[in-house]
Amino acid sequence: MNLDRLAVRARPRSGWESVDLGILLARPLWWQLAALWLLPAAALFLLLGLIFPGSPNWVIFAVWWMKPAFERLPLLVASRKLFNEPMRNRAALAQFRAANRHDWLAWLTWRRLSFTRAFDLPVTVLEHAQGKTRATRIALLHRNAASTASWLHIVGVHVEMILVMGLAALFYLMLPAQLEIDWIPLVSDNSVLSAWIANGLTLLVMAAVAPFYVCGGFMLYIGRRVELEAWDIEIQFRKLRARLDAQQKRPRKAPTTRAATVASLACAVTLVWMSAMLVPQPAHADIVTPGQAETVIDEVLADEDFHQREQVSHWRLKTFESREYPIPAWFIAFIEWLEGLGGDEEVGSESAFWPLLAGIIEVLLWTTAIALVAYLLWRYRDHLRALLGYRAPEQAAARPHPQTLFGLDVRRESLPEDVTREVLALWQAGHQRDAMGLLYRASLSNLISQFDCAFRDHHTEAECAQLVRDEAGQDPRLQPALVHFFSQLTAVWQRQAYAHQPPARAQLESLCTQWQQVFREREAAS
Repeated sequence: MNLDRLAVRARPRSGWESVDLGILLARPLWWQLAALWLLPAAALFLLLGLIFPGSPNWVIFAVWWMKPAFERLPLLVASRKLFNEPMRNRAALAQFRAANRHDWLAWLTWRRLSFTRAFDLPVTVLEHAQGKTRATRIALLHRNAASTASWLHIVGVHVEMILVMGLAALFYLMLPAQLEIDWIPLVSDNSVLSAWIANGLTLLVMAAVAPFYVCGGFMLYIGRRVELEAWDIEIQFRKLRARLDAQQKRPRKAPTTRAATVASLACAVTLVWMSAMLVPQPAHADIVTPGQAETVIDEVLADEDFHQREQVSHWRLKTFESREYPIPAWFIAFIEWLEGLGGDEEVGSESAFWPLLAGIIEVLLWTTAIALVAYLLWRYRDHLRALLGYRAPEQAAARPHPQTLFGLDVRRESLPEDVTREVLALWQAGHQRDAMGLLYRASLSNLISQFDCAFRDHHTEAECAQLVRDEAGQDPRLQPALVHFFSQLTAVWQRQAYAHQPPARAQLESLCTQWQQVFREREAAS
């Protein structure tokens, strides 16, 4: 997370000010965020519609219940945009499965009705916090923002309801008066077709409101982090450091002598005097009497330019030549075929519209079903090959590992061949901080490369140590000796880095010996 690329000004904001900032963030991204929310939701809507064509209300309820899964892609794109890292739709859709990998069951069961969903979701999607770590993090974030997050949820629900009712009212107002359709029968109609149309409009309304709801909760979360982690102070310190570095690299100017100063002043005075002498003097205007001025004014007003009048009554449309385009026979045959799909009514009858509409919907549904089946076959082709006995080549998905943690380079190529010897040499030379830093980042690098520990850029030293302790219960390769050594090393490094209290030489030598035991033995065994 690079704070220098932050697209907004990092400063403490109130809860509703942060939500308003989220609305501003969502406005230029509305089309992309709404499309990313709508694509998986519409796919699920159509799939369930094909499976349960007679239960439109249960279908829209299932889509509504899956909202936490659909809101993760817009959240991911908004978080990248906040740090000036735009993400395309194809790249975002490719992250759908990875974004819903963490805590999907919890968000679709006991957390589904949480009023602070938009505020809590970044902790799962962006920080990947789970279990006790997530509970502690949520409790800290909720201290001053839970009320605002709850009201944001309530407002979002009411906005969706108002928009759905408004679309229904607009549809009723757009009906021709000749149909003589009463409002009450239209609302109380329980036909399946009207239910599908109403639920389709509801789906579009949910997609339209989702970007503002997600971005509002996300910026409320960012505002809380700015308040807790003092991003504004850190950014100012970085600017001061950059300014100091620029001043140190800038070449110093030679001191100006007194003689040069006097010469510069003399040149400036000379230039000012010459400029004043070269300015042309204004010419004396001829004196005009009031009578002569009145005569000149009358002559000007008598000109034809002041007596042109034109009356425009209305806009005139350009006359176009009328052309008659014959309707192709294949199009007429296609329309008759569509009407035949919906029923046996004649083409010229008054009720021919509904069979035509039913035929169009049937064609669209069949096309969607075929496309969906083709996509599922392509998407799960490896699983189908395995079921048929063909073994697909295994592709190990490499987990992205950070290259730096809290300013320390943890790449393997940045480490010396003999770490402990270099650590003792730096300590002997009086560079205690560099020695401890080398030992600590070598430990982090080995934990990443040998044990695949899931460290992230936003983790602190204490969180890294806690993660190693948590993974020790699941990974038998993390022996208790390694966990104890890393916890002890983390405590020593924190005292050195933040309290400037270096350890004793005997303790350093003990840490080097333990490092060789827990990591060198692992390398020899592998």
